[in-house]
Amino acid sequence: MEGEDFLKKLQDEAADLRDKNTQLNTALSSSAYQGQEDPNLIQYQIDTGEMLSKIEHFLRGEFVAIDEEGNEYWSKPKKTITKEDGTTEEVVDHDLMLFNDYGVNFILSLLGKYLDKNTFLSYYDEMRINEILADLGDKLAEEIFYNYERIGLDTEYKKSRYPLIVLTILHTVESAYRRAIRGKTMEDLNSSKIFTQMDNIGGKTPMPTKKKFHLFKPNTW
Repeated sequence: MEGEDFLKKLQDEAADLRDKNTQLNTALSSSAYQGQEDPNLIQYQIDTGEMLSKIEHFLRGEFVAIDEEGNEYWSKPKKTITKEDGTTEEVVDHDLMLFNDYGVNFILSLLGKYLDKNTFLSYYDEMRINEILADLGDKLAEEIFYNYERIGLDTEYKKSRYPLIVLTILHTVESAYRRAIRGKTMEDLNSSKIFTQMDNIGGKTPMPTKKKFHLFKPNTW
């Protein structure tokens, strides 16, 4: 009997989450979000480009470097080798480039289904986020394990890094989903919209302009 009650509780919570997600998606597409004074705010809140880009560079083993002019850029990992004539040369360290192009595209394609605007604009609780992370972690570890050579983990060193790869990806996904705990991102956007509308309705009180004083014009005294 207790098992049936617990199952019913989980089903009720899942139904409640579905209802809230439906309401949030409806609100997002409604005219209430038209005419936003600062559309860049919404774009910044729900953009996943930077997040996916950092994961891509991580999988490729790339890091932020600085050129002679002080500009930052993504650099491939390098190592110094000694040639037969005794001179040294700096070459790309392929052992630190964890995934090949196929592997990088595979992971990014998978994460694209988890990290999008719908993630941030949804309504999740702690239990559901943990379920998603557990499912993703199991599947990700399994796919990497069975396809490690095809995706580029072709050395013992690279294979030893795969637990760290899975953890790094899961922590990134977790940070995205936690922004949607109980609709936090949508709530923030709603608050921003309300304040913007109030500013538009009330307007700004112009500062009084001080008239230039003229001795022979009484209306400037």
